[in-house]
Amino acid sequence: MGEYDECLDVKNPKDDTYQTQFCWAHLNLPIGKILAKSGDAVKTLSTTCGAGRPTDVKMSICMPRSCSEYDLKLALNHLQILPISSKNQSVSGNDEKFVCDVTCRPVDFQPDFLFWMVTIVLGITVFLCVFATVADYYLEVENEKVYMESGEKKVEEVRANENSLKYFLAFSMLSNGRSLLRISKNPNNLRGVECIRFLSFTWVVSGHIWGDWENADNPLKAIDILKTRSYEIWVNAFFSVDTFFFLSGLLLSYSFLPKLTIRKAMSPTVWFIFYLHRILRLTPAYLSFILFYATYGPLTDFGPNEIVRREDMENCRRYGWKNLLYINNIYEPRKNCLSISWYMAADTQMYLISPIFLISFLLGLIPGIVISITVILLSTILNYWLFVRFDLPLTLIQAYMTGDDNIIHVLQDLVYEAAYIRIPPFIFGIAMGYLMLKTRNTKIHFRTSVVFGLWLTAFILSLGSIFTIHSYNRGDYWSPMRRASYYGFSRIAWSISLCWLIFAVNRGQSGLIGKFMSLSFWTPLGKLTFCAYLCHILIVNAIFNLERTPPHFIGAFHTVYLTKVIPSVVASCIFATIWTLLFEIPSAKLESFALLKLMKTPEKDKVKECTKI
Repeated sequence: MGEYDECLDVKNPKDDTYQTQFCWAHLNLPIGKILAKSGDAVKTLSTTCGAGRPTDVKMSICMPRSCSEYDLKLALNHLQILPISSKNQSVSGNDEKFVCDVTCRPVDFQPDFLFWMVTIVLGITVFLCVFATVADYYLEVENEKVYMESGEKKVEEVRANENSLKYFLAFSMLSNGRSLLRISKNPNNLRGVECIRFLSFTWVVSGHIWGDWENADNPLKAIDILKTRSYEIWVNAFFSVDTFFFLSGLLLSYSFLPKLTIRKAMSPTVWFIFYLHRILRLTPAYLSFILFYATYGPLTDFGPNEIVRREDMENCRRYGWKNLLYINNIYEPRKNCLSISWYMAADTQMYLISPIFLISFLLGLIPGIVISITVILLSTILNYWLFVRFDLPLTLIQAYMTGDDNIIHVLQDLVYEAAYIRIPPFIFGIAMGYLMLKTRNTKIHFRTSVVFGLWLTAFILSLGSIFTIHSYNRGDYWSPMRRASYYGFSRIAWSISLCWLIFAVNRGQSGLIGKFMSLSFWTPLGKLTFCAYLCHILIVNAIFNLERTPPHFIGAFHTVYLTKVIPSVVASCIFATIWTLLFEIPSAKLESFALLKLMKTPEKDKVKECTKI
């Protein structure tokens, strides 16, 4: 990698319009031979070709801005700037080309109509929030004056006037900030959920950042991490998403089942509101960020590093409508807007069929278990069929290393991002929510030996889910049946361990672990997780592009966590706080007002419910 800023500073004294660009030439090379020193850690590696692949090998070049990427690719292949024999060419489909792709930076940013429209909407929203905050503060001061001068009765009159402004005051960052920081005192609330949610988010970030080692100036040193068991923590970060699915099912059943009766279950209106709530609760913050990502995202792509594919942002302009319908993981998933948004689609699809499980548990424990086991069994059978039929690798990293686009497509689109494969943790969450409801008013006491045994079992299941794959990642051969067994049952084992964790923390069987997970500071962090998840890829892209030289790999903690993960998590939380105050909480309040009015709830209950955000 050359000097990025030095390249862009090149001037032509005879031509003031002359500009340069920093380009990456992506090379067709046999990775297995290049990394031969790393031994059995790279037995699964195949070849490399193209930006975005974990095995991407590239060299930087400085070229005139007038040269297109296509022209540079043709020129570099014609010149054959590096000697390479035909037998060493890649078998990825570009056998005759040494340079398979050229990508140049910085990408020219031209504000268009959509950019200015989004800017105007953002400006109006910010102005509305600031104005509402000032008005809210003024009303609070007036309330205090009225209380001091006229007594409680007058205060109620002022509050009644405020209620007429509630739609406007829903945008107040003063009250929304209090909502964000509010710690619920309800003893029936599940403890530890916000802690699990936030820690899972940090795991997601670390998993997305882990590829930083491939850009190190000492890659052979970095590749040695593949031989350590600690590597499995990052390569198996997908369990964090399974945790999100589990929590989604848990909170859904725990909050909705107490309100559900057989009579209500037969009402179409109940299910209409059930689905409408989901759409209105998620879409405003989600849609606003997609628009922001599509228009302002290119501004974070200002450095030499390629973290987010530019097509990902461009796809939001063309295919963002799929995200709004929550079908972006099943309809043309290769043309996805905001790559991480597949989770939103999969979770919504699970929510769509969740009444099947909710009604079955409403009918009783046995119907609920039968339906749940049946769906999990069908999902597992389909998982086996896909792995055996297509001989799939276990991880997306290894799928990309094969260079086989069909394998990548099947594993990512039909397995990894598919709701029908990822649904077992969601079902376990629903079942666990039912169990927590049934034991809510029950005093449970286990013998110490039983508690110890259950904790030990949970640790074995969770750690086994993460580290069992170590031999496979080192290069040992696993049959398709063995791969399918791990892929399917590791999620089940992980979900069972989460079930015990939730039960233990909320039923007094967790000791210091439960106290730590129930600390109040987890609550606002957990509330930020949704917006932080949406924005973290943009933040990671910006942080990576602050660098001008390749990282020097010292160790996983220093090179990855200390310099990338921790700053990315902190910056994501800061951005998420702004986005939550501007969009998520106001839209949640407006949604609450609208649904309460739709359900024609008595006014006293409306006011009470509308303050619960």
